[in-house]
Parts: sequence; C-alpha cells; structure tokens
Amino acid sequence: MTWQAAAILVAGFAVAGFFSYRQHMRYARVVNQVAAEENRGGVLLVTGRAKGKLRGAVVLLVVDRRRNAVTRALVMEGASVFARFRERPELAGPLGTLTERAPSKAVAKAAADALTMVSRLTAGQRAAA
Repeated sequence: MTWQAAAILVAGFAVAGFFSYRQHMRYARVVNQVAAEENRGGVLLVTGRAKGKLRGAVVLLVVDRRRNAVTRALVMEGASVFARFRERPELAGPLGTLTERAPSKAVAKAAADALTMVSRLTAGQRAAA
C-alpha cells in the first residue's frame, strides 16, 4: 500500500468520525431540549433504537404515566449520519397500540424498545399504587 492510499484511508476515517460526532451532538442537544420542555411531574422521557441491515431508527417518546399514553414523539430514521429527529404526531396516543401506529418496521422496533424502558421505569410504582 502506498502512502497516498493510506492517507486517503485515514482521511476517510477522520471524516466519518467527524460526522458521527456531529450526529451524536445533535442527538444530545435534542434530548436535552425535549427534557427541558417536558419537565413536569408524571412524565417520562424514554428512547428506543432499532438497527437494520441498511437503515435504523431512534425514537424519543414523552410518556404521560397517569394517562398511560405518548404525548410527544420524535423519530430519527435513516441510513446516514445526516438523519435528524422529526416530530411524529401519529405516534401520540395510547401505549398499547404504539407499535401498530409506527410508519415502518424500524420505527416499530425502536418503539417496542422504548416501551420496555417504560415498563422498567414504572414497574416499582405500579406495585406501590
């Protein structure tokens, strides 16, 4: 391997790493923004993710524990580091039918992952009530 090929390979990894870092920072910014906006009693902020062969999805759900319903949902879906969170009002509603309202398989898997987090976070509170 020549030094030019090695330099191109290293540059490619550096660019990919930079874009991955930028996506992570956007993710953290959105999570912190939603957490600040939805900071009130009886509300959970949970995330779920799904990996596919080509595309994946991440969902960010605001769950009202009293009503047992999703009040706000954001979804990041795609195959590149340029994917961004978008509001998905069709996912708002009862927790029991959340995966049925998902627009794709990846979003349904990510929503199911988020629902397991909801059940973990509310397990002790149901027994105490």
